[in-house]
Amino acid sequence: MNILRKIRLSGEYGTALYAVSGVVTLAAAALVVGSPSSISLCVLLKSLSVPVILYLFHSFRKEGTIYFYINLGISRNEFFLMPIVVEFVAFVLIMIITWNIGYAIR
Repeated sequence: MNILRKIRLSGEYGTALYAVSGVVTLAAAALVVGSPSSISLCVLLKSLSVPVILYLFHSFRKEGTIYFYINLGISRNEFFLMPIVVEFVAFVLIMIITWNIGYAIR
């Protein structure tokens, strides 16, 4: 199974995870547009929020649903970590864009 297909599958089971992480990313982006020098604080807060979000996602997820995705070819680690990796890459891209916008405005 290729990586794009795994990402698409992670979008199906990780919508709550993507939504919560997306809110944190958008809040950090708004802060960076207003004050571009606060990017290190945003990266630190995002790094601290990822384990909490992952723990909540793991604890509220029913254990029986994982076997459906394992049968599709996704390992247990990929099941839980694929949404985090995809969202963190999106976070880095959004931070770079908003950092440039923040400095362009000032």
